[in-house]
Amino acid sequence: MDGVKTSHGLESAQADFDLLLNNLTKVLAEIRPRTNILNTKLGKLKEDLSNIEELDSLSLSKVAELVVKYNAINSLFVNNIQYDKNDLIKIIEGKADYSIDSNEKYNDYVFELSMGIRFFKAFKGQPVKVDLNGVCDVIIDGIIAIECKYIHSIQRLKENISKAKKQIECRVNDKQAEFGFVALDLSHVYDHKKVQDFANYTFEHFVRNYEILKGRNRIEGDVLESIINDNNFNKIISSYMMNEVETSMYAEIGFSYDLGKDVLAIMFQVMNSLVFEYQGKKRPTIIRGLTYFINSDLEKEKYLSIKSFLSQLQVGI
Repeated sequence: MDGVKTSHGLESAQADFDLLLNNLTKVLAEIRPRTNILNTKLGKLKEDLSNIEELDSLSLSKVAELVVKYNAINSLFVNNIQYDKNDLIKIIEGKADYSIDSNEKYNDYVFELSMGIRFFKAFKGQPVKVDLNGVCDVIIDGIIAIECKYIHSIQRLKENISKAKKQIECRVNDKQAEFGFVALDLSHVYDHKKVQDFANYTFEHFVRNYEILKGRNRIEGDVLESIINDNNFNKIISSYMMNEVETSMYAEIGFSYDLGKDVLAIMFQVMNSLVFEYQGKKRPTIIRGLTYFINSDLEKEKYLSIKSFLSQLQVGI
């Protein structure tokens, strides 16, 4: 698990965000030269990132989440990924209001870009062509079609899956791809309060253990920093978060779903930012997860092959 965690992590996130702003400025100079990136909501985000110690918990949580999400886009500018430059205009549009951010339209475009990057990284340097420039959200080597849906309401989950399935079938029929995947972002359609309450409960137990170790001089450094960088702590929170996500998901679609012959699997991506406080100091941490639902009609060998491939997508971005 990575993100804005330690002072070193904060410095790295700030540097990456400045790099993103520079990259976006270069592209905007070509297609919308009068746009000053600092006058967009990303300018507000840059300001808050530089004053992160002064933010309240809600703002701190959103700043950490947004910075990590946006910084992933830097990979577009250093890899052989084809994309529509006008999509970069769309991802900077909207209000600099953290309370409504999850409902903003830009999330759809950021999700498409990040999914293209995730697939690119999953191929681990193999020469593949990732195209985000067509009518399909993502096309890989003219073989794989990925339709991405950022889910704003759990009640529309089935509708979005059905739409994505039909879109992939059209791509296959039009010879744009041979098969496809549906990719869903479920970051905002489960009970965040339950996850935060569970995380706080778990954090308190870790604090007591770390205080024992620190009292016996078994660890050095800050208790808060140590806990949010503890892999065991992050795995526990991540596992519970994914349990809440899957509960919401399967309550809507059930444990079986007809994906047809062209859709091999549905992928579910989640990212959540949590804030923890200890002795007057607050720190955010990013919890991410990716799970999937593989077409149950696939033959065993094909099923296992797809399962192996999807596990490579869990490298994170």
